[in-house]
Amino acid sequence: MKRKKMFKRHLVRSIFLLLFFCLINTGHAANKPIIMKIGNPGPGHPHKHFIAASSLEFKDYVERHTKGGIKVEIFAANQLGTMRAIMDMTKLGTIQGATCYSAVATMFLPEIELIYIPFVFSSPEVAWRVFDGWFGKKMEQLWIERTGLLPLYQADNGGSRAFGMREKQIYKPEDLKGLKIRTPQSESIRILIESFGAAPAMIDWTELYSSVQTGVVDGFEVPTAVLMFRLYEVIKYASITGHTWDMTFLLINKKWFENLPDDYKRVVIEAGRHAKTVNRGMSELLAAEIIQLLKKRNVEVYTADESVREEFRKISQKPVEDFLRKKIGDKWVDDFYRAVREAEADIKADTNAKIQMFTK
Repeated sequence: MKRKKMFKRHLVRSIFLLLFFCLINTGHAANKPIIMKIGNPGPGHPHKHFIAASSLEFKDYVERHTKGGIKVEIFAANQLGTMRAIMDMTKLGTIQGATCYSAVATMFLPEIELIYIPFVFSSPEVAWRVFDGWFGKKMEQLWIERTGLLPLYQADNGGSRAFGMREKQIYKPEDLKGLKIRTPQSESIRILIESFGAAPAMIDWTELYSSVQTGVVDGFEVPTAVLMFRLYEVIKYASITGHTWDMTFLLINKKWFENLPDDYKRVVIEAGRHAKTVNRGMSELLAAEIIQLLKKRNVEVYTADESVREEFRKISQKPVEDFLRKKIGDKWVDDFYRAVREAEADIKADTNAKIQMFTK
């Protein structure tokens, strides 16, 4: 009898201890944060790059609003490999997120090349409204269907593009004739440059500085804000034409997101929206700042007005549009133009309403 009582006592004690240790271990597991690794192509300083700034905003928002439940680790300056490699790692789930420039994004979604239709956006706000509206949602759905990646934001990569030149200013289309211009790996931009009688040279970003410095090319075209990255050291002239737009995308692994608790999912989506706003603001800030820096460095800055932009548009828009109609179809091109027209109309209506309200 005593043995039975002792056995029961030991059994109860053992079960109690087992439950106790299970609870402790569960508590430790619950306190262990979910790791979210994001690969970035840009520099890591948030005051010097729009991706770095938006990444810091995303990290801060997620970590604070999950109370440390998710820990965001940012790997800047291609620490994890090329942009294409970072995208592939995100698709495989090796890392959880990637930021990707539009030139590389077109390898996954050719439809993104629509932003390279010359002189289609009259202002940054038009581009923002297009990608925040129904057309942007259509593109988001395409990301999911084609890649299995979830687009947390579709934002800016320095905004509108400009020319940087070694020996000659670009005032009008004929000024480009016979020159060799570095371009990213984009067929649309190649066609744009060729339409002006110039020779495009698809040179990697890492070789751009030396290519201009040594005269391999006469100049280049990049997003205006990107001139900030020491390119002002190798040019004498900058022409702010805004000939095309440029974008950045923050994409995350779908399976990883689906396994998050619902409250964490909400935080991640909200953080993406906050990061998009920071990205756009920082992109425009750097574009404005570089204009002042160029002038201090004795780089002649020319900003094309609407009449000059129209000259450029008449020559370059149709060749790129025709190429894209063949590549991605009339429907996508027509929808894009419709979204742009609607955005312009909405902006005009909003401005007129404000004028009326402010002058009552």
